Amino acid sequence: MKRIFLIGIVLSSIVWTIAQTVHQAYPPKRAFEFTYAVKVYDIPASARSVDIWVPLPRDTRFQDISNVNIQSSVPYRIEEDPEFRNRMAYFHVDGKVPQEVAITVTFNVLRQTAAVLEHPVQAARLSPDERAQFLAPDSLVPINERIFEEIRKSGGAGLPPLKRAKAFYDYLVNTMKYDKSGQGWGRGDALYACDVRKGNCTDFHSLFISMARASGIPARFIIGFPLHRNQTEGEIPGYHCWAEFYVDGKGWIPVDISEAYKRPAEKELLFGGLDPDRVAFTIGRDIQLQPPVYTARQNYLIYPVVVVDGKPFYQVERKFRYKNISVDEKS
Repeated sequence: MKRIFLIGIVLSSIVWTIAQTVHQAYPPKRAFEFTYAVKVYDIPASARSVDIWVPLPRDTRFQDISNVNIQSSVPYRIEEDPEFRNRMAYFHVDGKVPQEVAITVTFNVLRQTAAVLEHPVQAARLSPDERAQFLAPDSLVPINERIFEEIRKSGGAGLPPLKRAKAFYDYLVNTMKYDKSGQGWGRGDALYACDVRKGNCTDFHSLFISMARASGIPARFIIGFPLHRNQTEGEIPGYHCWAEFYVDGKGWIPVDISEAYKRPAEKELLFGGLDPDRVAFTIGRDIQLQPPVYTARQNYLIYPVVVVDGKPFYQVERKFRYKNISVDEKS
C-alpha cells in the first residue's frame, strides 16, 4: 500500500511539473478578432440556385466566442449538424441569382492555454452513444489490420489508456515527417500516412485517431486556424487541425502531433497542452451539411462549401485575418 501511495505521489508530481511548464512556455490567454471573408464570383447567368455553407466557431473548454457578426449580400440562417453539433451559416438564393456573393463573418475569441493534465475535467462520463461515435471508423480513418500493426510497432499495446496514447504520440512524432510535397497529403487519410510516413496536420492526426480508436480509446478530430505567435495581426494562409482523446476521469485531452514535430522543444507540452495561438471551428469527419440539400458528406469542414444548381462550384475567394485585442474588448 505504501509503495502504491508513493508511486501516486511521483506521477502527480510529474503531471504538475509538465503543466507548470505549459503555463511558463505559453501565455495564459489570448484575445483577438477574427475575420472570415468569402467571395463567390463568376456565377453563370444561367444559374437558378446557389447554396453556400460557412462553418462557424464554437465555444469550447478553451475558447469563448462573442460578438459574432455576419454580413452578406444574400439571406442566411444558422444551422447545426446533428452528429457533432457543428454550427454553420447557410446562404441560399434561387430564381434570380447574382453573379457574385460576398460574405464576411467577424467574431471575437478569448483563447485559453490548455493544460489538461493539470486540470482534468470533472465531467460526466461519455454516454454509450458518444463513446460509440468516437470509437467508430471514418471514411479515411479506418480500423483494420494495417492500423493494428502500427499499434504493435508503437509499443503502446497493453498500456493503460493515458500511457498508450502517449506511446502513439511519441511514435508518430518520431516516424512521420511534416512534408506537403507530392500527391495525397492533406486529405487526412490514415492509410496514406501509414504508407508514406509524411503529410500535414490532417495526416498526422488521422493516423493517431485511427490508432486510438482501434485500441479502444475514443478520439476526435478538431480543425480551425492557427495564429502567428509573435505577430499581433495578419493574414492566415490556411487551416490547422489537432486531435483529442478521452480518458475516464480526465476528460478530453488534446494533442498536436504535427506541431510537436515542427517544434521539438515543445513536444512534451503539446501532449495534453495547447498554446492559445489558434481558434477551433468544427469537430469530426464525414460531416453532413445542414440543411442536407447537398448530400455529399464533407471530409472535414473548415472552408466554405459552394453549390450552384446542385453541383460543387469552385470560383471562390477566401481570406482569413486576425487582430489581437485586449481581454476586456472580447465581450
